[in-house]
Amino acid sequence: MLTKEYAFQKKIEELRERQKELRCLYRIEELMNKGIPEKKFFYELIKLIHNGWQFPEVCQAKITFENKIYKEPGWSETEWVQQAEIVVDEVVSGMIEVYYTEPRKMIIDSPFLPEEQKLLNTISNRIGSYIFNNRLASTISVLEEKIAVSEREEQSLLTSKADLHWSWRKHMTEVLADKLDFDRFEIEGLYLIGSTKNATAGPGSDIDLLIHIKQIDKSLKELTSWIEGWSFCLSEINFQKTGFKTNGLIDLHIITDEDIKNKSSYAVMIGAHTDGARPVKLKK
Repeated sequence: MLTKEYAFQKKIEELRERQKELRCLYRIEELMNKGIPEKKFFYELIKLIHNGWQFPEVCQAKITFENKIYKEPGWSETEWVQQAEIVVDEVVSGMIEVYYTEPRKMIIDSPFLPEEQKLLNTISNRIGSYIFNNRLASTISVLEEKIAVSEREEQSLLTSKADLHWSWRKHMTEVLADKLDFDRFEIEGLYLIGSTKNATAGPGSDIDLLIHIKQIDKSLKELTSWIEGWSFCLSEINFQKTGFKTNGLIDLHIITDEDIKNKSSYAVMIGAHTDGARPVKLKK
């Protein structure tokens, strides 16, 4: 009868110890879920560990991690100690040590229960996984931020380049206009329309030119050939700048006095209040 009673009490004690161990692990998991800084995490952790041991009143923990030591005030090292390595990403990065500050009943050659070593091993494994996952998440976060910054910079660069696309086209149109002999070809005005005028030109955009002449005559063929020469030259410049190959860069539109009178074709854009042609050079 006494034997059965003893066995029953022993089983109850064992169950109580397992309950303490599970409660200790539960509190450690709660701590890990708080997402606190690493240093604070270790200091909070050493306050929890002793609660899972058989004699918490004389139990103290010390954590050494990456050459830094975390321990409670008044901590003292004794001969009664358990240890477990902290492994992060397959590298031994630290150690947990649990001490009894006073002697207790020895179990074979140690005052610690075999289950307590298993508990310590479990805690050290959880710490290693926790640190690894946190640092991995931080690394991913940093990489994502760098990618976001890179994308913003790329977008900014693309925007800047887009600005340059229309800007240099407009400038070269002004150079062309300055070189064009208005009297020889009886030109009344040279205008910009389209994406260059609207400052939205991309790397493959044409320069849309509108030239107003009095009437179509034999000089028109010479004028179009002259513009075509500029078109091929500007196309090569654009290719060197952007890598976009085009068969000429100028899209030329010719209108006459008759077109303006009849408000036909592109002539309606001259003097229009909405999306009108922009004068580059007019006959003096």
